[in-house]
Amino acid sequence: MDDLVCRIVAAIVCACFYFAGTIKLVGAMQQSGYRGGKFLRWFYHKRNKFASRLLFLSVLSLVATAMFTLVFSFLGEMGAIAVSAAPYLFFCLLFYYSDRKYALKVDAVQSGRWKRLCVGYLFVTAIVTFVVITACSTLSFALQTAPTWAKSMRYLPVCFMPILLPFALCAANAVLSLFENARNRRFVKRAGQVLDESNAVRVGIVGSYGKTSVKNILKTILSEKYEVVASPASYNTPMGVAKTVTAAEFASAQVFLCEMGARKQGDIRELCDLVKPQYIAFTGVCAQHMQTFKTEETLLLTKCEALSSSAGVIVCGGELKEKLASVQDRFTDEELKKCVFAGGATKVEMQAEQTKFTLTICGEEAVIETSLLGDSAVENIALAVRLAEAMGLSKEEILRGVKKLSPCEHRLQLLKSGGVNILDDAYNCNERGAKIAIEALKRFAGRKVVVTPGIVETGVLHEQINGELGKLLADPALDRVILVGETQVGVVKTAFLDAGGDKEKLSIVSTLSGAQELLKDYLLDGDTVLFMNDLPDIV
Repeated sequence: MDDLVCRIVAAIVCACFYFAGTIKLVGAMQQSGYRGGKFLRWFYHKRNKFASRLLFLSVLSLVATAMFTLVFSFLGEMGAIAVSAAPYLFFCLLFYYSDRKYALKVDAVQSGRWKRLCVGYLFVTAIVTFVVITACSTLSFALQTAPTWAKSMRYLPVCFMPILLPFALCAANAVLSLFENARNRRFVKRAGQVLDESNAVRVGIVGSYGKTSVKNILKTILSEKYEVVASPASYNTPMGVAKTVTAAEFASAQVFLCEMGARKQGDIRELCDLVKPQYIAFTGVCAQHMQTFKTEETLLLTKCEALSSSAGVIVCGGELKEKLASVQDRFTDEELKKCVFAGGATKVEMQAEQTKFTLTICGEEAVIETSLLGDSAVENIALAVRLAEAMGLSKEEILRGVKKLSPCEHRLQLLKSGGVNILDDAYNCNERGAKIAIEALKRFAGRKVVVTPGIVETGVLHEQINGELGKLLADPALDRVILVGETQVGVVKTAFLDAGGDKEKLSIVSTLSGAQELLKDYLLDGDTVLFMNDLPDIV
């Protein structure tokens, strides 16, 4: 019994050390949407160093533990085992402190599910550790006639526990998902009943880019006539919809704006079946989430699932006309007739801190001046205006709303800090947005700096898309480029140098805080820095 208690205590102590050193993996699992497969793909990505650090921990602790066992074998079998545990726990603690500098760029949201997974991960880790320790303990019978030093080393396999931790987390997540998924389905079903009983006009917002910006623009304009409720932040999944419509403020909604995201085929159809939109804003399609879609045609067809929805009017971005024509044989004439295209803007003037253009509203031309920046601002406003017209707003109501527009947070948002211009484009994550952001940066006077980890979730197009980004960053108009992170920057760096980029302008740091430290000593009044695609670590 004493031996059993010792093994239980040892397992719990080790599990606590493991958990403390790798709790960020729970955050990474959260960023993976609690999908074990996606988490493991990130973990074993060839440019992700977390796996190699855990392997190094295992090897280093193995060597140190073996050396301590040999040196202190004169203490007897149990004495040597007790002493050899010290270096192992020391290196686990050292790993915890040293790994803190590799903090996730996006902090974990300490939701109920995250907390439950933490407990489950700690529990499964303790069980696995106990099993490994018990298996090692049984070796004592096979080593009865062996020298003391050999018997003392029977617990060395415990040193390889760190490399099993990702699988322990996946196991805990898989078990908990049985409960979580059933709970989520009940929650979404209840939200569907709330929507069915609501009289709110429902507007879906679909596309590879610009969804949140268009949603915020629409909310501002439509609020001139209606009581509008929009899904917050990037709540673009069935759970996000459910959280929005079950909130107290939804009861008074006359219009519900629902952002609709997709990472695999069927996602848009599922959201449309839940929301049953009467109108849809379809922003456009570009290569994004290619890790799951694999081909651009699959991506386009998934977004086009909106055409089969209950919507009576689908307002599309101008560039979609050609792309929809390429797949028109997949849809009925009735579905295609729903599509109307946002009118093109004229007399466009792009300035550093303002955008000016002319747009036809309700049959009359109007001059638009806005603090929203870049080509995307013109396209998003034109799309929102066309949908507002379809929903019955007058020219005067639309113009009042347009005048109240302000930049969407983290989407080419201009900020000022001590004489330095900051273009915060952290939540734009596609090749198209990158080009627009760099062009916006180049309109500023003073020195120009780009801070980026590259473009993520590009799948088979990773080399191509990040290679194109590297070429864009080699532009002589840019004075400094800081690449952040471990997974994307290799391709960007190579393309930057191959395109003739000045290597003296290029810096690579592991974290965003490292980039900020470089900028402290570099930036002067009048300089502009673009923070582009500061995205989650799971790529």
